[in-house]
Formats: sequence, C-alpha cells, structure tokens
Amino acid sequence: MTGTSSPDGMPGVYETPPPAYGYPAPYGPRLGQPTVKNSVNGLSVALSVLLGLDALFTVGSTIGLIWRRSLLTALRDHPETVHRSSVDASDTLVRAADGLLSLTMLGSIVVFMCWFWAARSNAEAYVPGEGRMSVGWSIGGWFIPLANLVIPCIVARDVYRGTMFGRQDKRQMSGGLITGWWWASYVVSWALMLRVSSASSDARDAENNGFSYLEAMLKLTDAGLVALPVLAVSAVLTICYVQTISKVQRQRNAAGDWYDGPGSRTVPGLPPMHPGYGYGHGAFAPRGYPMAGPPPMMNAPMPGPAGDAMAGPPPTMTAPMPGPAGGATGGAAPDPWAAPMQDAVPQQYQPPAAETQTAETISDDPFAAPEHLTPPS
Repeated sequence: MTGTSSPDGMPGVYETPPPAYGYPAPYGPRLGQPTVKNSVNGLSVALSVLLGLDALFTVGSTIGLIWRRSLLTALRDHPETVHRSSVDASDTLVRAADGLLSLTMLGSIVVFMCWFWAARSNAEAYVPGEGRMSVGWSIGGWFIPLANLVIPCIVARDVYRGTMFGRQDKRQMSGGLITGWWWASYVVSWALMLRVSSASSDARDAENNGFSYLEAMLKLTDAGLVALPVLAVSAVLTICYVQTISKVQRQRNAAGDWYDGPGSRTVPGLPPMHPGYGYGHGAFAPRGYPMAGPPPMMNAPMPGPAGDAMAGPPPTMTAPMPGPAGGATGGAAPDPWAAPMQDAVPQQYQPPAAETQTAETISDDPFAAPEHLTPPS
C-alpha cells in the first residue's frame, strides 16, 4: 500500500487517512432489461370500450338472427303468412349488426395486440427472464396457424404471473383462473365461427335452388345463434382479463415497483422489498430469493491514524534481551551490549581429513610373476 508518510518519517502513518474500505459500487441495470410501459392505461380503456361495442353488436346481431329464423320457419311451413318486407327487414338488421361488429372487432384486434405487447413487456420488467415465451411472441404468436391457439395462451399466463408476482393473495406460479376462462371462451367461439363460415359457404352454393337455399339459410341462422352468444361472453371475459392485469400494472408502475425500480414493494398486498441494483447485492431475485452480497474483503490493510494522533518523537524500540552466558547457575555476568546469541554467526563445520592411501604399483610386464608368489629369500 502506498501513500504519504507522516512528517516524523514513520512508514504506514498517513497525514490524511486513505479512502475507507467498503463494498464496491452497485451494479447498473441489466443490459437489455425492458422498461415499463405506461401505455397499458390508455390502451386498456380503449380496448374495453371496443370490446364492449363488440358485445353490444353481437347481441344486436343475435336478435336479428332470432327474428330471421322465425320468418324462415314460417316461410317453410306456411309461406302465405310471411310478407317479403319482413324478411328484407330482418336481413337488413342482421347485415347492419354484422358490419358494425366486423369494424369494432378489427379495431379490437389491433388495440389488443398493442396492449398485449405492452403488458408482456411490463411483466418482463417486473420479473426478468421468468416468462416461458419471450416478449416478441405476444404479437408473433397470433400469426402461426394452429399454433395461435396455444402460444398466445402461454404468453397470457406469463403476463398474469409476472404481473401478480409477489402478491400474497395470488398463487405465484398460477396463470390465473380469469386467464383460463377467457382463453377457453375464445377457442370455443373461434371453433363455432368456423362452423358459421362453412354454413355461409353452403348457403351461397344453394342460392339458385329455392327450397335448398331456404334450408341452408336455416342452418346458417342456427349456427350463428350458437356462436354469437359465446362470442359475446368471450368479449366480456376479455374485458375482465384486461382490467385485472391493467389495474395491478397501473399500481406497480405508479409506485416504481418493478425489478431494479425506485419503489420497494409498497403496493398493498405485496411484501416489503428493498430496492436493488440489477443483479447486484441487495436486489430481490426472481422467484423471491435475495441475491447474495459481495464477499467481505479478506486481510485488507488497515489505514494508519490521521491528524495529530501520532504527534511527538517516535517511540523507542527495546533491544532484544541476550540469553544467559556460561550456563544458568554460574559464569560471568552477561554483557548488555553483546550481540544476542541467536544473532551470532555459527562456526563452520570442518570435515575430517581423508586417510592417506598408497597407490599400488602395477608392472607393465605381463609375464612377471605376482609378488605374493615370489619365494622368500
């Protein structure tokens, strides 16, 4: 550790204390994390109005079909009792109601997709990365044949779970009963409208045959009388789903209650939560598990005292005491200025001298007799 020493020259003592040791700066928001969409407020109002008009025009079309069916039945059984003007009036009522219903349904589809995308984006902001389908599927899932009966439902459940995350009065992993009822009514009405479309095609094919055309129109009317009430119920359940989601999202957005938001779960029905920073310490992780903080700094150097805390001359260092000389019980008194025994240079070890060996003389004559075989003189 570096720094400016004190005027007395003591190392490690600072005139100004070094910066305090603590936790690092909090992490920033997660890259790619979506922001909340306050547009759900206005979109939910517009969508509820359009869906209400859908239900109203559906009821009007149903009334016209009931009138038409009574006239067609009378025309089949007692043709002389039915006036042509009555049949034309019933057809006019049905066509007008169907035309208005088509316009409001087209507007409902466009506004609903905008609201659905905004609601799914908010759910992602509340609980990042917990949805089974990404935000883009809130729009793209409607344009895949047959799969559009499944993918939007999965996204709708993700919207409900993300929006209701943390509420004590809701099941955390549930997609919501309102979601199931709404989607079931939508699928049933979609299947019934396919039947209406098929009956309408048969009626056009039999238009030039009087009696066959009459029977085909009766079948078309019966199919419409079954499909339109279910369609009206589906519109009402859609309003309930939209308002359920929008109400909670409006509260959470107003309180800043999203992941890494400025709020701290102050919405009624939500548990208290301290605001965090992205995925850093102090944040509340998805599924309700708090994120662990950074590890404590181990063996961090401690700063020296500041100011005049160490004023005056440096303290005198005491020299180490020498060990006793000449044994513990006798000998000369120890010299206080003598070097301590542990500092004395030990005597070098001298290995013993090697024994002198006499080299044995070897004769160069290969025919010479060995010395031990030479007879004594």
